[in-house]
Amino acid sequence: MDIERLIGWNVQRLRKDRRLSQEELALRIETVAQSYVSFLEGGKRNPTAVTLYLIAKSLNVSVGDLFDEGGAPDSIAKGPVVIRSSRSGKKRI
Repeated sequence: MDIERLIGWNVQRLRKDRRLSQEELALRIETVAQSYVSFLEGGKRNPTAVTLYLIAKSLNVSVGDLFDEGGAPDSIAKGPVVIRSSRSGKKRI
């Protein structure tokens, strides 16, 4: 399971359900730019707990909803957990 891509997939899904642009979501979050939302939705960011809280609050959902596997593509939700680090790239556990 690729957690970063799963979070990004859910943020994008929830944002679109609310008919918000990336810019509008970034403005609601207040601490990130539109480019961060774009990278997050692309699975290229590993948000902190605080950022997850602010995103969930901005979308009016629980933090747990950002980790929802229901409906996510198998390429994201199935398989071992994938962890990225700046030194080693991807690592599966």
